[in-house]
Amino acid sequence: MIDGYIVTQMPDNFETEVSPARSARGRPRDAVKNSAIIDAASDMFLELGFDGTSMDGVAKRAGVSKQTVYSHFSSKEQLFGDAIHAAIAAYYPDRALAAVENHTLEADLRAVCYQLATLLMSDRAIAMFRLLVTAAAKSPRLGEIFWQSGPADIQKQLAAFLQTWVEKGALKIADTEKAGEQLVALFKEPAHFKISIGIQPILSAEEIDVCVDDAVASFLKLYRA
Repeated sequence: MIDGYIVTQMPDNFETEVSPARSARGRPRDAVKNSAIIDAASDMFLELGFDGTSMDGVAKRAGVSKQTVYSHFSSKEQLFGDAIHAAIAAYYPDRALAAVENHTLEADLRAVCYQLATLLMSDRAIAMFRLLVTAAAKSPRLGEIFWQSGPADIQKQLAAFLQTWVEKGALKIADTEKAGEQLVALFKEPAHFKISIGIQPILSAEEIDVCVDDAVASFLKLYRA
């Protein structure tokens, strides 16, 4: 991953590759218009779903022409991927670690987990999860676009982060990718599932703290060297 940009490799049957840095026709993007389009699209995808969102509708809400939208994004699929990446990028593990002043294993684990838990337990993330579940039967490609637009890189970063502590001798992990998935599950469930089906409200910051503390403690019991 290049900071602020991920190269998204789509299967052969996908229409486009996500490329946030430049427009579909190779011209540099207008940053203000690009941001307005992504913001409008993000809201509309959540409100109307993927099928209910049109490039015309996004243009109207963003206050730009349809031609401008297509000069920035060659397809609705690309726009969806960029909107997901824009929403997730600030929560990447490397961003969380950059804010830690004194790096210890516990401090770094907690920072990474709290950052991701805050993202995953947010109203918008829960709404997107519900949208993807609803659309999965008839539009499975949306799940692949979503995964490649952020979560896949988060998993790679988590594995790399854990590997640094393995190399320091603080953790003993044979498969860091699997351990990263377990770490996410420890702080995410069962709260995320209960919130998604509407039987539990969104967690407060204090409740997220508790989930993270419990997850870190359990993870260290499993993997501390």
